[in-house]
Amino acid sequence: MENIPATLWIAACAHRLRQRWHSVDVFELEDMARTLRRDARLRAMPPEEAADDWLRPLTEASAHALTAPPNLLPPAYLPISP
Repeated sequence: MENIPATLWIAACAHRLRQRWHSVDVFELEDMARTLRRDARLRAMPPEEAADDWLRPLTEASAHALTAPPNLLPPAYLPISP
């Protein structure tokens, strides 16, 4: 949404990234939001939607890993038998 001032778009995007990505430093998330805003496709979206769109591959991969049968998980994720 190019009619939103850049600072507000970046702040809203960083906030959404923080909601989804708790372990990353706030300043790094702001830098990431600035980078996302440079992408014309993402900049045309509302900031929350842009953050969700950018994170989608990560969240889909995480969801897939959690629902994959144990025999399809990498060895590091296999359950430890007693």
